[in-house]
Amino acid sequence: MTKTRPASMMVPSVVVTALILLLGPLAPSALAQDDKVYSLAELSNPPKLTSSTTAARLIQESYPEDLKRRKVGGMVELQFVVDAQGNVVAGTVEIIDATQTTLGEAAKKAVAGFTFEPGKLNGAKVKTKVVLPIVYKAM
Repeated sequence: MTKTRPASMMVPSVVVTALILLLGPLAPSALAQDDKVYSLAELSNPPKLTSSTTAARLIQESYPEDLKRRKVGGMVELQFVVDAQGNVVAGTVEIIDATQTTLGEAAKKAVAGFTFEPGKLNGAKVKTKVVLPIVYKAM
């Protein structure tokens, strides 16, 4: 025996199809906004490290033993993207400048573990391109 529903509970498929056609897919410009990476100059609030202590520890732990032993320090400048959740986006960390190649690679590994309060544009959390200098001090 087949159950039947009263006419008031039936939703014709034509109506559902019409709703989908009226609403349509998301506009490409709306999708692109989610993927846009903003520069620091465009933001109302830049990203901030959640813990400078953790960042310092990660940098210190990444310092190559060979360079530490020889008391070789240096500077590295990195560029990377911080996502709207405050994480460094894998694959975006690039070395802009480094006094030592091995320090550049070490800094890339350290920065991958950093977390940030994400950048904000008019109160909304957004992806942000960050340039960060890191100094390794020989002691």
